Amino acid sequence: MNYVILIGLALFFVATALRNGAMGWDFGGDSMNFRIDDDNYSLRVKADGEVDLEPDGSGVTSLDRGGSFDVSLRRNGLDHRALFTSPDGTIERQFFVEGEEQAWGPEADRFVAEAMPIVLRETAINAGERVAWLIASRGETGLLDEIDLIHSDFAQRVYSVQYAQTAEIAAANFERLMRMTADHMSSDFDVRTTLIEVFDAQMPTGDGFAALLEAGETISSDFDARTVLEHVGPSMPRSPEAAASYLDLAATISSDFDMRLALQPLLTRADVDDEIVARAIGVASNEISSDFDLRTLLTEAANRVGQSDTLARAYTTAARSISSDFDQRVTLTALADNAELTPAGWEMVLETARDIGSDFDAATLLTELVPHLPRDEAVIEAYRETLDTINSDFDRGRAAAALEEVRR
Repeated sequence: MNYVILIGLALFFVATALRNGAMGWDFGGDSMNFRIDDDNYSLRVKADGEVDLEPDGSGVTSLDRGGSFDVSLRRNGLDHRALFTSPDGTIERQFFVEGEEQAWGPEADRFVAEAMPIVLRETAINAGERVAWLIASRGETGLLDEIDLIHSDFAQRVYSVQYAQTAEIAAANFERLMRMTADHMSSDFDVRTTLIEVFDAQMPTGDGFAALLEAGETISSDFDARTVLEHVGPSMPRSPEAAASYLDLAATISSDFDMRLALQPLLTRADVDDEIVARAIGVASNEISSDFDLRTLLTEAANRVGQSDTLARAYTTAARSISSDFDQRVTLTALADNAELTPAGWEMVLETARDIGSDFDAATLLTELVPHLPRDEAVIEAYRETLDTINSDFDRGRAAAALEEVRR
């Protein structure tokens, strides 16, 4: 793949931070101006027209007619430069040392062999071909060693994703790839995109899934962390360990809105164990301070409660942390309407309703619950005990009348 396609994907990255040093991009149409400086060298690449490089780093394989590819490298106090041009469709080469043109010879070949791997590595030109060549010639360990040298978040993302889409990655190599993502990439966008695309390509389980989400804990953006969880949630492994990793990443999110969206896939999956869903509800209760967001999340999960007393307990406990009488009423109504509560679950709902301070909301909730109540004396007694917490004669009267109406 030539650099124009990859650069087109990277329009956001006009300037990119390095681990140690600086990098700059300037491109438009079929031109590129790339610069990288670190403690060991300074590299500059200028190009006009589409170009393809040998995946082994030995030179240029094709160049647009009238195009040019100009590589300059300063290292150990010396400037070397290779200029490739194609005035008539054939590639011509020139070599310079300290600005003076030299005949192309062994020194020029050595310079190309030194500079071109850096160009391939940092610009992600022909990344697909380069990844395939590295695996074939150096093995996956060699490819990982190469990725470990990359300074650019963008290029590391391209190489990491290309690797995931090319090979079935062994567990140890996958965990190493994820550690490098966590240790070297500073861009939240690139980390998020890497994790999502690698997940789709590899569908990791066990320690691999944990390593992927642990890398996500380096993301500072609530939006990007939430997007990772939203993406993996519907198809994540069904295990307590996977859920623990999921919730550890969710716990890094400070935005109530993003936390709600991050937890929603886990709370609504029918194939996830009740204990895991209950734990996720507990995280929501502890971490979400917005009554609206907590109420919205719980109402979305109401259908998942079903006949589970474990989930009914987690749900009603979370509902108690809602301070708004209106939102608490709506939350409990949703549970009554959508779950298949056992008598014990109904008692939990009615006990939680006693926390509602508004007589109007408490009475309205009771009248809404009445048609769903089972014919169970313990539940009816719990209803009456909740009825006694209503101070307003009018509201208490209408809630009592609703009970009598359905019991006739």
